[in-house]
Amino acid sequence: MESKHKKDLPPLPQKRYFAIGEVSRLCDLKPHVLRYWEQEFTQLEPNKRRGNRRYYQKDEILLIRKIRELLYFEGFTIQGAKTKLSNRQFIKDVISEEEIQKSQSELPLATDSSPETLDDLNNFKVQLGDILKILK
Repeated sequence: MESKHKKDLPPLPQKRYFAIGEVSRLCDLKPHVLRYWEQEFTQLEPNKRRGNRRYYQKDEILLIRKIRELLYFEGFTIQGAKTKLSNRQFIKDVISEEEIQKSQSELPLATDSSPETLDDLNNFKVQLGDILKILK
């Protein structure tokens, strides 16, 4: 297992497609690792265009980040990670949790603490919690 330090990965830009070099930087992985994982994990199927260039979508990047976490930080083998990822609900949870965390981190900071603003924020928090329960 590679000895990589667990660190925060950069947020994903609002784009539809990402080239392999971008994914490499966003996931802190070498391109050859991504290409190898495509062979091992059938869930990874980037679009291939002219010259066999790979273009990944956001869901695939979230999945790559989860594979990275399983292999490098949770001690899974490739076979163990494959087994874990064969559960469709697990994949949905990975993507849903990432989206919820992203939306929470993008909330603007309240500059005033009026009761109305605090109520709005609390209502939004409850709604996000309800969405998470539905997804599970």
